[in-house]
Amino acid sequence: MSSIFHKIKNQPGFVMTVNFLILIVVYMINRWVFYYMNAQYFQDVTMSDMFAMSCGGLRFDISALCYLNLLCIALQFIPLKARHTVKYQRIVKIIFLVINIVGIVVNAADIVYFEFGGRRTTWTIFSEFGGESNLGTIFINSITGYWKVWIVGLLMIAAIIFLYFNPIKKNRPNEDFPKNKVYYPVHSVIFVIALILALGGLRGGLGLKMHPLRQDSAEMYCKKPIEAAIVLNTPFTLITTAHKKGYKVPQFFKNEELDKVFCPIKNKEPKGGEMKKYNVVVFLMESFSMEYMGFYNKDKDGGKFQGYTPFLDSLLSQSYCFEYSFANGSRSVDCMPASFAGIPRYIDPYCYYIYSNNTLQGLPQMLRDEGYATAFFHGAPNTTLGFKPFANSIGFERYYGMDEYGDKDFDGTWAIYDEPYLEYFADKTDEYSKQSKPFFLTVFTASSHEPFRLPEKYKNTFTRGDIPMHRVISYSDHAIKQYFEKVKDKPWFKNTIFVFTADHCGVAHRDDYNTNMGRFLIPIFFYTPGGQLPVKCDSTRLMQQTDIMPTILGVLNYQKPYFAFGKDVFDESDNYVNFVFNDRNGTSMYYLDDLMIEYDNNTLIGIYEFKKDFMLKNNLMKKKGQYSQLPFMQRQMEAILQQYITRMKDNNLTAK
Repeated sequence: MSSIFHKIKNQPGFVMTVNFLILIVVYMINRWVFYYMNAQYFQDVTMSDMFAMSCGGLRFDISALCYLNLLCIALQFIPLKARHTVKYQRIVKIIFLVINIVGIVVNAADIVYFEFGGRRTTWTIFSEFGGESNLGTIFINSITGYWKVWIVGLLMIAAIIFLYFNPIKKNRPNEDFPKNKVYYPVHSVIFVIALILALGGLRGGLGLKMHPLRQDSAEMYCKKPIEAAIVLNTPFTLITTAHKKGYKVPQFFKNEELDKVFCPIKNKEPKGGEMKKYNVVVFLMESFSMEYMGFYNKDKDGGKFQGYTPFLDSLLSQSYCFEYSFANGSRSVDCMPASFAGIPRYIDPYCYYIYSNNTLQGLPQMLRDEGYATAFFHGAPNTTLGFKPFANSIGFERYYGMDEYGDKDFDGTWAIYDEPYLEYFADKTDEYSKQSKPFFLTVFTASSHEPFRLPEKYKNTFTRGDIPMHRVISYSDHAIKQYFEKVKDKPWFKNTIFVFTADHCGVAHRDDYNTNMGRFLIPIFFYTPGGQLPVKCDSTRLMQQTDIMPTILGVLNYQKPYFAFGKDVFDESDNYVNFVFNDRNGTSMYYLDDLMIEYDNNTLIGIYEFKKDFMLKNNLMKKKGQYSQLPFMQRQMEAILQQYITRMKDNNLTAK
């Protein structure tokens, strides 16, 4: 037995494994030191929270260490007999120690830097401080001012040096090796297994359905976005953002002037009175373009266009809706920051960007603070697209995904079919109504998504349409109808505001929707069976996803300041600006009343009368002197861009 252990102990792969485990312990100690040194920022974190975050943080530690040590892993597992020599092991040890000492240093540095940035350091630090000529002085001051941190860092470095495990003290004689026909096949298999495990470590797991770890994934284990810094480690955030560039702050306005032009702090002077504790239910409908709906296209095809959403068309005729309503992004991950935190997409999805651990003022948390129960429902696996960590970060108290529902109605690829899942959502809505408090619930439908599958029993029912998307849109519309059939007689029904929007547009089939405007046109409407809002199709006021949170808060008569780039679309004050802002791969669009302008690289490139020119064929740049509102629009657009980038960099996305 001892001889077998001796042989295993002297395997280079075993050497790598032991040293990797030592690093995991070191990183875990660093996490607790990080928490202890910055405890004033985490006053609500309990010991049980710390243990939960530490368990979640283990995934990020393993990922970072796999990134850092991928070369050493390959060198220690590659099927070469040279691995068993002292010289080879010395080279690997030097590489291992140099790389991991750097990792420990940057991890320790963030213990100090956190109080300035409020989040883990990302690759943008090199651009943000690239122009500093006194970095050496800054570094020396950080050592002298935070000597306790650097003592801990030196102890960690000493630990990996002195605890480095390497029992290979002499070259292994050739006669001790198995025959080549045994050695090379066996060690090749071990090498492949090691690489697969390392790949799983990089991604955060081996599950095929799971999304690879990102910064925002850490929020799955937190109660607040700021706590993600405890879960994460700095090598991970540096490595995973190395390919991303920080935004360059435009200098359109001086800082003291910027808020006067456009300010994202809303409700500075609330109207007063009591808050109205209506229930709120939000339907985020997967890929529901305005293009698919008969209600919005009555004049198309000579008045013969029927659309594929008969139930929603009937609901629209009983709702407050908008002739022009827009998405603020083009992907599913864009809709939640826009709808529930007032953050539009700019160039990249917020959730995937380097600032995704910024502290947000989310609608669910604001309503929780007012006594609401909050929950988010999505029938896909809980790891899908990072919805769960983001839902957690903005204050949803519970998350109901496929993990909670089970897989009995799984479509085989993407998610639970909409009809059974919305039936489940109806039951849960009724359960929440019995908690003696108002509720804010959101359901994200899923069936109107590739691969466009229908349940077997409906394959001969929903057959109308020119593309596969049309058929699944009809099915999802039917599923939403079944939800309302089930809840329409419930006692809570008339005290509820139902908000409908799409996450983004789906596949464009019609040419008139395949433009920079058409790709953002989605339904947004408010159905209030209790008569809280009038029935109207508003042809003048423009609506966007970032307006959803301010508008809901306005209807509820919320009395506190909050942060959002959108507006309360029912605002009747003199300060109301009837605008929409969205961005498509760096081309930004600003709509005001019936005019739209386009910016690219901070430069005006297009002017369109979009209500007359739905296809955006007539660029009016040559006539820009004719539009008196154009200077105001340009100032608004420029202020939005500068506010967005400045506040992202400064982690300043709340009203506090």
